[in-house]
Amino acid sequence: MLKFTIQQSFDPNNASLRRLLEAHVVYERMTAAKKFALYLLAIVGAVVWLGAEWPRMLPPRVLDSALAVWAALLFFCVLATVEEWLWRRKVSRYIDEKQTEQRETA
Repeated sequence: MLKFTIQQSFDPNNASLRRLLEAHVVYERMTAAKKFALYLLAIVGAVVWLGAEWPRMLPPRVLDSALAVWAALLFFCVLATVEEWLWRRKVSRYIDEKQTEQRETA
């Protein structure tokens, strides 16, 4: 756990900085989730490719299951990418707001 100490004059109620840090943490989590899902997608994709290349290597039920898992992972990757993009926009917006506040107080 990280702990930040901030001067009261910099952010009197800690609201804007807290929003920024929380948004950044969620953005980082979405990035990590997307990367993890992409690795899983590649692994399951290799299984699907092996089953398609050598049909006798895997039973049809295993191949069908692998294909269903691959499709679900692809859907999750798309959702995680959209969420990551939305949270990145929030982080950028909060940074811009914070910089505007600093210019106004200076």
